[in-house]
Amino acid sequence: MARIAVAGTWLFHGYASKPKPSVSTPAQLHKEFTPALPAFFSLNRQRLEVLPPKSLQTSLIRCYDTNKAASAKSEENATPNKGYFRSIIAEAAAGITPAVVHLYARQGQDENFGSGAVIHEDGYILTCSHIFFDKTNMVRSSNGEVLVRLQEADKVIKGQVVDAYVDLDIAIIKIDPPSSSLSTAKVGSSSKLRPGDWAIAMGSPLSLPNTVTLGIFSHVCRTSKDISDGGMHVEYLQTDCAINPGNSGGPLCNVDGEVVGVSVETMDLQKASGVSFAVPVDFISAIIKPFQNFQSPQRPDFGWVVRNVSKKDSEGLEKHHPISRYADEGVFVQSVIEGSPAKCAGIQDRDVIVEFNGKRVRDITEMMDAMGERSGKPVEVLVKRTRDGRDASVRLTITFQEKPVARL
Repeated sequence: MARIAVAGTWLFHGYASKPKPSVSTPAQLHKEFTPALPAFFSLNRQRLEVLPPKSLQTSLIRCYDTNKAASAKSEENATPNKGYFRSIIAEAAAGITPAVVHLYARQGQDENFGSGAVIHEDGYILTCSHIFFDKTNMVRSSNGEVLVRLQEADKVIKGQVVDAYVDLDIAIIKIDPPSSSLSTAKVGSSSKLRPGDWAIAMGSPLSLPNTVTLGIFSHVCRTSKDISDGGMHVEYLQTDCAINPGNSGGPLCNVDGEVVGVSVETMDLQKASGVSFAVPVDFISAIIKPFQNFQSPQRPDFGWVVRNVSKKDSEGLEKHHPISRYADEGVFVQSVIEGSPAKCAGIQDRDVIVEFNGKRVRDITEMMDAMGERSGKPVEVLVKRTRDGRDASVRLTITFQEKPVARL
């Protein structure tokens, strides 16, 4: 036992006296696995925050970096702003801005302002109808004339409403474009939107042109019954973008700078804020597409102002416009533009459209479904009219030949 104890003591002292083994780390590995820590202090200044590499944009670190040289170096090596959120919004707005216009119209003693977007280089502009035609009663309070301020030309041009769908609050304006072609808005798809996607509203709120507001799509399928007591079934995009008087008719865009809606409604600010609505472009594609695809000598517009006929509003229509006694549904022609395809076909003020291309039409939505891809082809319509106390059904053919735009 004594011999074993002496041997163990000797081994222990011998091992302890030997130098400990060491492993050297190559400089490159040390640099890769031990990144430099930015001098980022928490607000309480009590501890140093350790940030993993690339966990924050360099723009966020820069605000708190006490080492200016390190900050400058990180900015130099950083990826350019392209793709960053702040750049995406600015680029989307810059892309659509040249096609956005400011509108001015007069309704009786009232002066109305609005916005719109050029959808064809020949001078066709998409906007909303309540700038020109009263949405709450059946009296035409505007002749469809409008002053249009273009972004690129920086000048005011007279325009004329060539199509208006009052219950949808959608209208098309025609202007004589300047010598150079107009910039046009790129139209996207509203069916691809999701609640929470970014929304960009363009227009002239309070007559302040080139205004951009940002928000999200709060809901992508808000029905008219959700926001009113009824009426025609319309699906709206709901957004929390700041929308004010003057934004009406302006484009509502996605982050790609594509028009996905037309701003038309804002909730009463005394009841709610940050709740605004737009007509989705897919819902009115039958109206928009002909204006994007047409080529002379065929015209894309009908040249009419129309609204729904229903049991609910037929009495109001009868007060100002005698209509067929048995027309409790259909599309009421409030007015027709002189020289337009509708006028040349024989359609008259106060006619009620009940068939479109052989399909029954009970409201504007059904008429748009029947319109489809017309592409300038003749359209057969059946109208009911009352003249001298007599009701009649008249079948007419609308053709689309290029002619100068006349006035209401």
